[in-house]
Amino acid sequence: MDNLPVHMRITSLAPTNEDVDARRAAIRKLSAAWGKITDVGKILNKAEMIADSLGGDGQPCDDFGLEVQEALQKHASAFLYTESPLDVGVCAGIAALSILASVPGTGGWTIADIYSNALWSALAFQPTLTEEKREKLRREVLDLAQKRSQLAADKARERTAVPDVGNLAVTIGEGAEPTTTFKEATGATIDALRRNAALDREELDFLWWVQLNRSRLLKRAFGGMAEPLRLVACGIEAAGHLRRLPADLHYDLVLRTLDEDPELDLKELIEVIGEDRQLLAASFNSTLVARHSSVFPLLHSLATGEVDTSGADEKRKASTWAGRALLEAGLSRMYDNGVLKL
Repeated sequence: MDNLPVHMRITSLAPTNEDVDARRAAIRKLSAAWGKITDVGKILNKAEMIADSLGGDGQPCDDFGLEVQEALQKHASAFLYTESPLDVGVCAGIAALSILASVPGTGGWTIADIYSNALWSALAFQPTLTEEKREKLRREVLDLAQKRSQLAADKARERTAVPDVGNLAVTIGEGAEPTTTFKEATGATIDALRRNAALDREELDFLWWVQLNRSRLLKRAFGGMAEPLRLVACGIEAAGHLRRLPADLHYDLVLRTLDEDPELDLKELIEVIGEDRQLLAASFNSTLVARHSSVFPLLHSLATGEVDTSGADEKRKASTWAGRALLEAGLSRMYDNGVLKL
């Protein structure tokens, strides 16, 4: 929360010590509560609310505004979010930074991992703000979300050192069945072997798909497709072969056929994709992306054909759309399946 006094200047030219301390206490309460949410859908919903409060006109939805107001009124009883809506974004943004500051583990699907990928996706699609102070906070959350997502994806793929089998004890009691400590002696070894095998299987499956150079979704070779379609299809299809959230290496392999890299807005991209849109949409959870359209703006557009969302008018390189397809489809696949075992 070191930057809180700086970001408080978004709402006041000269915030008092009491103003900063009240918000610091509220932020601790909010980040603790948000960091304990275990339902993935609710985490995605919270990430959307945080992103909305940081971008656009800064007007939070009523439920989110009231939640932040309740936390803040415990330390600043006169606060009303309707009179100071930008305070909601400041508190939400700093609380998000607190959650994202946690060190990634090897699980690959923690609460912080979901927040980081969802916030990265939602914030990266928003238009850049003209208000410098608000943009600085929005960008700080976006940059940390992206950095943590990339670090976590790599960390989740580190192979585990396989420990030696422990000492095995056999107990034979008079008149009783013999008992052993086989499970205790071998459990850690077997778990490590299973984890490493799952990661090896993911790597092999992905590399076989790369070698195939053919879209199973669109049922034809990638080579004959228009570049924007080819790259977006590669991004979506690549995610289907992953057992963890996508890493930079997967993005690089999705872009292996990159050539002209044209710039398109969302409407132009959907026009290039054309009738193939329905085949791509059949590969992901359209109900999920409809519920969380600001986290999955590209997938939502593929599912519905709608192109009027905030940020849709910005022209992006085809490679950027491909990266977004991989990010969104990877998050959607993990929502449906979690961390896949052998």
